[in-house]
Amino acid sequence: MKTYIITLLTTVLLSELNGQLLDTASPIDFDRNPGLSKTSSGYLLKGSSLKLNVFSPIEGVALRFSGDISASVWIQYVFNGDSLSEKYLAKLFDEPGSDRFIASVLQKSQSEVIRIRYTAEANEPLNLISGGIYTDYDNEEILNDNNNPMIPKKLSVEKPKIISRAEWGARSPKYDYSNHPYFNKMTLHHAAGWGARTLDEGKAAVKSIQDFHQDGRGWSDIGYHFLVDMAGNIYQGRPETVLGAHVGGANTGNIGVCLLGCYHPPETSIPCYDEMTYNSEQSLIKLYAWISDAYGVEPKLLKGHRDYFGTTSCPGNNVWSMIPQLKSEISLFILYGFQPTRFALFQNYPNPFNASTTLHYDLPEPSKVSISIYDVLGNEVVQLINSDQHYGYKKIVWNGKNAQGVLVSPGVYFYRAELGQLTETKKMILIK
Repeated sequence: MKTYIITLLTTVLLSELNGQLLDTASPIDFDRNPGLSKTSSGYLLKGSSLKLNVFSPIEGVALRFSGDISASVWIQYVFNGDSLSEKYLAKLFDEPGSDRFIASVLQKSQSEVIRIRYTAEANEPLNLISGGIYTDYDNEEILNDNNNPMIPKKLSVEKPKIISRAEWGARSPKYDYSNHPYFNKMTLHHAAGWGARTLDEGKAAVKSIQDFHQDGRGWSDIGYHFLVDMAGNIYQGRPETVLGAHVGGANTGNIGVCLLGCYHPPETSIPCYDEMTYNSEQSLIKLYAWISDAYGVEPKLLKGHRDYFGTTSCPGNNVWSMIPQLKSEISLFILYGFQPTRFALFQNYPNPFNASTTLHYDLPEPSKVSISIYDVLGNEVVQLINSDQHYGYKKIVWNGKNAQGVLVSPGVYFYRAELGQLTETKKMILIK
């Protein structure tokens, strides 16, 4: 059996990849020209890093790979004078539904680290995606004050359905939480992976994140207060009345919500082109409206993770660009409940799909609606609707058939919608 050995050196630089490590670490850059050589047992890949811009001890290291989850990964610290620490065997945490995993070492250095060296052995090739170091800045915050837990007010907004910790199989916290002394912030994240389109997939993703946060990063519990999957299921993370661990330096008074999936197309190291689904958006509006109403946090205080210190792209361009509209819709939902405020066409769900898919759209007023499917050559495949409709939240299903009722071939298709004053086109993928 072939064994692959990968050895690389890494360096710390701020980058857009912070969110790839589930908001736990300061990012790392890598030597782009590692040397590959063959050994009697497999292959040896060596590289080196620039000197790290770190002037204090570190808490540990996290590296994200794609490839063989049964790999063994060791991490070493390089100190001034090129002296080395012992090799630390990393714990591995897989990302369900993918070939990606995080290798984590939680080991505080006794002095300044100038490089990080790691070695990975696997039965199949591995690819390094990203990495980061754990620092004091990213540590879970613990308050000394013995504050009583905040009690949600029972006002006008009903609490949305929440998948409880027991339902997704949460472990107990490793140690006591610190209660929020007040609330003045709400934050939206993306997981930069851990996509989930069903309830079962969502439960597995949330459980995986908790395992990494507890056993990889050493936190008491999962860092987020709530998580939302692509089907719109909302999962309870740690209680929202206690401090989370999701925005280092700004966790006090901050309720954090993580959207499962990867929503930053400029990122190319992993597929990161998800778009917020209709169901996810509706669930976020309901959840933030309830938080705002119950705990007195105004919708205008909602931020993306990147809006605090500018050291991350989280929650990704495809989500961050929607935050202003989300704030408006949250405010309106608190006042009036759900009522469309704009013409909108949403990404079909599921996508890709292999049988049928649903297209959601919003009409704020009675309007003429026309929606058609086109192939990559621009030929119309079928017209789904062409009629006047009353205002409301609308949806229509395409069964993968053309105008003659024949199933079309797998491939890329486009749907074009004319909704009152809005004309928009989106892409979808039909698979076998």
